[in-house]
Amino acid sequence: MINFDVNICYSMPEVRESAGLAFSTLYKSAGMQAIDEIVPTLLHALEDDETSDTALDGLKQILSVRTIAVLPHIFPKLVRLPLSAFNIHALGALAEVAGHGLNFHLGTILPALLSAMGAEDKDVQTLAKEAAETVALVIDEEGVEYLIAKLLKGAGDTLASIRRSSSYLIGFFFKYSKLYMVEEAPNMISTLIILLSDSDSSTVEVAWEALSRVIGSVPKEALPSYIKLVRDAVSTSRDKEQGKRREDQLSFQVSVSQKLFSHCFRYFFKPLIRIIGDRFPWQVKSAILSTLSILIGKGGMSLRPFLPQLQTTFIKCLQDSTRTVRTSAAFALGKLSALSTRVDPLVSDLLSSLQVWHQMLVFGEAILTALKGVLKHAGKSVSDPVRVRVFSQLKDLIHHDDDQVRISAASILGITSQYMEEHQLDDLLELLSNLASSPSWVSRHGSVLTISSLLRHNPSSVVTSQMFPSIIHCLKDALKDEKFPLRETSRKALGRLILHQIQSDPSEATAYVDIISTIMSVLHDDSSEVRRRGLSALKAVAKICPHASPPSIMVHVSIIGPAFAECLKDSSTPVRLAKERCAMHAFQMTKGISFIY
Repeated sequence: MINFDVNICYSMPEVRESAGLAFSTLYKSAGMQAIDEIVPTLLHALEDDETSDTALDGLKQILSVRTIAVLPHIFPKLVRLPLSAFNIHALGALAEVAGHGLNFHLGTILPALLSAMGAEDKDVQTLAKEAAETVALVIDEEGVEYLIAKLLKGAGDTLASIRRSSSYLIGFFFKYSKLYMVEEAPNMISTLIILLSDSDSSTVEVAWEALSRVIGSVPKEALPSYIKLVRDAVSTSRDKEQGKRREDQLSFQVSVSQKLFSHCFRYFFKPLIRIIGDRFPWQVKSAILSTLSILIGKGGMSLRPFLPQLQTTFIKCLQDSTRTVRTSAAFALGKLSALSTRVDPLVSDLLSSLQVWHQMLVFGEAILTALKGVLKHAGKSVSDPVRVRVFSQLKDLIHHDDDQVRISAASILGITSQYMEEHQLDDLLELLSNLASSPSWVSRHGSVLTISSLLRHNPSSVVTSQMFPSIIHCLKDALKDEKFPLRETSRKALGRLILHQIQSDPSEATAYVDIISTIMSVLHDDSSEVRRRGLSALKAVAKICPHASPPSIMVHVSIIGPAFAECLKDSSTPVRLAKERCAMHAFQMTKGISFIY
């Protein structure tokens, strides 16, 4: 067979191809003797630089006609460690020819290639990676089970380089293979999520990329069924890392969960939008709107493609005949605005609608709620001209006859104040100061409501404004008003003010004696509800600096002590209970600490 050996290694491709066909005929008559005498010669020729290329092509010719018979004799020779660059190249080239015959030899080839992918020699790394990619792509449906088993085993190896190589090949296989891999995806997703808590940071990065590719290969309609799987895998990974501080890996875990959930959200959105436009009962519409609102909060920016459809849908629902539907749509529209880069058109549309509908309270209330939500979530994106328009329209509504309209308008102005210029805020405060002395209790109430909202959303600007003394005077007067809503709203505003002042500078607690004294005066109010809420405000102040010694509020013990004693005699049980809770925090009784003054 010497002439045959020469021909199979001959320099001309046509001669080698003919020799390969001749080998098939020879194998039929000589059987294993043909393999035993020819294949070792070719393998030996692979080690000679002058004959290696032609010998490799000769082996490919033989494999193309007698794959199953020849492979067991070739691969054991080529995978001897450490793998040389040429042997890796040969493995890749022969794998391409071997096709489905490779299935039963993955246990021999793959571990060697995975190991070589982590070699120090960059050329060896690159060749091993390319060879492993070739092996993965030539596998047919019957070989998938073997390949997956080997990759899962590699992902759990004790060597980080093997785990890293296996993770990479998993991602490559799921991205580029043309086989249907949905049934294999769950195991891979679980394994890769757990690898996100790997001790090797490079492995974590590779696992994350692989996981993205696996998830990307799964049809969108199948993703919802994976949510429990992801939750369980993240839980397992968390338990594995319990007691360790691995913020970066926790971030990866959260990111992949968000990616999967975002895919699911996008799959759910279209039918929900379609259904809400049909003639379904209001209960169905309300449930869908609430669901969409939750999904917007969870899905975030991944849902921006649906923004135009959703915005149109929500605005239409603001005019629904059922209040529950209108309210749900208003809240959802507010959340949705956070995803938009252009908020001005939406705010302008709402303001125009408000001009038309504010006399019809059933629709005006929903529009105000929607406007409040939009400014709350996207107020920074509103241009100054539109913001001026908001102020112009809303200032007229704070003394509207309807309580809810006043409350909503005041809340919106408070939110908008965060983005006002100094002179704009002073103008607003001056307007509120004038309204506070109006003969109409509705106007006075609207004024105090707005002041309270300002102290919630923008207290620092109010405190530093030249109008601040006038605002304090308004609140003190409101505490003496004959109308309960004014007294209660003023009490709330003063509570927000003292909270801001003490949080800003706890060391200056003695400077706030005037505000504390004013709040304490509500404990003598005719309304037990005002007295109770006054004590609640004091409790909130006491809880701000629980570790201060003494607590900030106890600097004013000479003021609050007698008032607390009076509350013990209060005829209202809720007031006495509120006093006890307030005293517990003020005197830090829950910590067993006593103070001597």
